[in-house]
Amino acid sequence: MKIQYVANACFLITLAGGQRLLTDPWYRGPCQQTWWNFPPVHARLAAEIDACRPDFLYISHLHHDHLHAETLAPFDRATPVIVSAMNTPNLKAALASLGFHRLIETPFETRAALADTGAEIVLFKDFHGNTLGDDTQVAYDLDTSLHLTDADGARLFLAVDNTILPADAARIAAEYGAPDIAQLPYVSASLFPMAMADYDDAKKDAAMRALRRRTAANFREVAKALGAKRVIPAGGEYVLGGPVAAQSRFLPQPLEADLAGELAAAGLGEALAKLYPGDELGSDALTTTRDDGALYRGFTDADRAAYALTLADRAPSFSELALPADTAFDWPRALKKCAANYAARRARMRFSPPMDVYLDVAEAGGGRKLMFRYALDGADCGLVEAEGARARLTYRLDERLLFCLVTGLLSWNAMEASALIGVSRAPDVYVHDLHRSMVHFTLLS
Repeated sequence: MKIQYVANACFLITLAGGQRLLTDPWYRGPCQQTWWNFPPVHARLAAEIDACRPDFLYISHLHHDHLHAETLAPFDRATPVIVSAMNTPNLKAALASLGFHRLIETPFETRAALADTGAEIVLFKDFHGNTLGDDTQVAYDLDTSLHLTDADGARLFLAVDNTILPADAARIAAEYGAPDIAQLPYVSASLFPMAMADYDDAKKDAAMRALRRRTAANFREVAKALGAKRVIPAGGEYVLGGPVAAQSRFLPQPLEADLAGELAAAGLGEALAKLYPGDELGSDALTTTRDDGALYRGFTDADRAAYALTLADRAPSFSELALPADTAFDWPRALKKCAANYAARRARMRFSPPMDVYLDVAEAGGGRKLMFRYALDGADCGLVEAEGARARLTYRLDERLLFCLVTGLLSWNAMEASALIGVSRAPDVYVHDLHRSMVHFTLLS
């Protein structure tokens, strides 16, 4: 087995029999409105992957840094796509809308032969609601992970950006075999601390460094528990561009040097395999072949932040949206409908948020226009006065962006992570299920 790193969670995997599997392709253009690959993918590598004609695709979930329409454009729509048997149709529907109908749909934690390759795959669902280990109450499948045993016995585990913890890793190793190579996430794709609207730079920096220490330590402990011979840090590898490019200096992804230090302290100094675009890692000798075209090897925080600033002029596509005339779109009525849909969905999920939610909406041309409050524990879940002593979560966003969110053109979760939605909390306590459930605050939920 040979693993070639492309970008983020995208790898080209060549099996012992020569068949090729491409995972989560995103290596061209932005996604989530503000995300850009970092390190950037050089033109030769992008052209090579475009032309590689993989035998299979694996799409872990429907976030655009894993299911990216622009990147998928060159690929044959007849290519079989490995997906999990999720409890929602969203991923299958998104693939179908792009023309991919040949699905290898695999139940979770079930050993399955991969066509005629001699390889075996096992798919896993979300392990936890977040990297603190809290299980989610919002019971719909989102992220997946892949364990692959090749025909020659080589084993690969792709956690993608699933919130895997040491106990999960230990169970996987015991039940399915410790992998020769594992890809592990080393930070959540999160709004924190970049989008915290009431944090000053010092508070953002402190929050970033604390989060970096925690996630690097979790990476170390997961690597120990999984027992992989080589560990590739990947997933969530991006910078922010456009109007939030400057926030990239607060991105909490640990550097290669941080992860190397953590593994060395645990006696795993030889395990880290930090790959850059085009680099290859083989399962036989477990050695890395470098791509001479790869940029930013051994990058620093300053390198990453400086690259992000070169993307500051890239306007998010939603900002070019022409809103309906005021007479054609009734905001209070639309938002009441969103709230009613959201209340009904929350009831089905048996989820009662402990915080009220405010929408502080700016006019598309600038300035404050509206403030809506939704008392999410209220009977009608409707528009009420923006007063009260309950805990609150406030979203600050552009009117055009809100239009895209409530009409389903964009996803709440994705736009939070893009830092295009400013967030403040009182008290400053993260409620994962509340943020996750906001995908249902739409006219279409």
